[in-house]
Amino acid sequence: MRRLAPAVAALAAVAAVGMAAACSRPVVLNQDPRASPQARMADAAQLVRAGCLDCLVDAYHAYKTVTSEPGAAPAIAEDATAAAVRAAALIAIRERELGITDSGTLAEALSLAGSASRSTAFESLASLVDIIETLGARGAAGNSPVASDQQMAAIATANRNRTAWTERLRAEADGNELAAYLSLAFNCTYNTPRTNEAADALLDALPAWKDTPLVRFRLATCVGFRMPALESLLDENPRFVEVSYYKGLQAVIAGDLDEADAQLDRAYTWRPRWASVAISRGNVLMTAEDFERAGEFYDRALVVAPDHPEALLGKVRALTFAGHYQDALAAIDVLLALERWYIGDARYWRAVNEVQLERHDEAWDDIEGAAKLITNADVPKLAGVIAVRRQQWPVARAKFEEAQQRNGADCETSFYLATVLAAQRQWQASVDAFVRTADCLDGAQEELQAEIARLQAPGGSPERQARQIARREQQLAANIRMRATSWFNTAAGSFNLSRHDEARRYAERVIDDPQFGDRARDLLARLPSATP
Repeated sequence: MRRLAPAVAALAAVAAVGMAAACSRPVVLNQDPRASPQARMADAAQLVRAGCLDCLVDAYHAYKTVTSEPGAAPAIAEDATAAAVRAAALIAIRERELGITDSGTLAEALSLAGSASRSTAFESLASLVDIIETLGARGAAGNSPVASDQQMAAIATANRNRTAWTERLRAEADGNELAAYLSLAFNCTYNTPRTNEAADALLDALPAWKDTPLVRFRLATCVGFRMPALESLLDENPRFVEVSYYKGLQAVIAGDLDEADAQLDRAYTWRPRWASVAISRGNVLMTAEDFERAGEFYDRALVVAPDHPEALLGKVRALTFAGHYQDALAAIDVLLALERWYIGDARYWRAVNEVQLERHDEAWDDIEGAAKLITNADVPKLAGVIAVRRQQWPVARAKFEEAQQRNGADCETSFYLATVLAAQRQWQASVDAFVRTADCLDGAQEELQAEIARLQAPGGSPERQARQIARREQQLAANIRMRATSWFNTAAGSFNLSRHDEARRYAERVIDDPQFGDRARDLLARLPSATP
């Protein structure tokens, strides 16, 4: 994170202006130029208590206007400056918690405060800024699971000062809106209450602020997402658009892709310079198998955060599934240049794309590199495919066996292994493997048909439904061909083992198959007459 200017070290937050009671209706700023500075500051104070990010931004600008008003009394200007700094600090915290790009509001406000007359009211804000800068480094909704060096340093700073900062924030918690919110945010982030009841107990230190939407919002995101509480805030005040982000994430968890995309679209339209929302939309579109649009949103995230490893990896996957193999390799080069994040994944996806481009030797080097960092079934499976392309049958067999040990439910791996065993003339082992493959494909076919039925249910996006159904129908067709191949190869292997009854049984299953029918009839003609 960017450090704030050291010139603000002598500044501090002061008591809140206008402790007006929070109301359920949206607060509208008093725009009447004839209103007194005190009246406009009171309206701004209500906006701060209302708590939405747009409310905080409006409050900040209202306070700032009062500070520069010609003829304003020095005491009023100083109070307005202090209130502006607190509002700006709240904006900075919310941006960090959501993962929105820093708007620079806090740095601007601190510069404003620095140019004002110095007073004891500003003395301790520098240490509050240190605390603010640790928020968003850990535990925020928009925060990446991959931590940058700056985020790791911020987490280390917070942990090193946790006891002292917790005590300080507890002592000051009910003094003003910034202290109240910051106390709750820091406790939620670094003292990690594990239950909603434990989080609720933090409100005991905030009697003057606990019922404000400002604090209610942070409490609702302290331990997971309390969706009824968040939705209530949005119902009370439609300007709480950030709630749409949480609704989108909740819809992802529930598997409702259309709702997730709609909510994330609202959040993204509201704040386009929001990498985490762009990435979340990309992820939703990947799940919906809209790979071209997914790639567009990963690109949008990269415009805001050019080195974001999740966005880069998402772009690689989207380009690969969309068939843009050269472009995917270029994106992988950027990811690998970071020299830290997702190295194993990058090597795996580079191998995937190199196989598509028939660069088998390069693909082998990459899949071997990926195998040192990733222990899943996909890596040895792809290694087996590459070995087959290089006609290294013993290596291919070993890799497919390794993949099957890690994931015995992958029908395709079973088919590949059976094919390699047949190429090695291991007839008994190949027959057994082809029989297992055919049985596996029967189950997979039932699952795909159930998925298609689920996707055909009314209520979803017709475009998404058509796209996802078409892909599953293609997979069904591929599985049918794989099963027919397994049956014929079982027949051929049984023939080579002189197990004529089994050879006849499996050959008869494909006698009318357009690909294997002629060969099946030829094999049957070579069998001795059936035993009466």
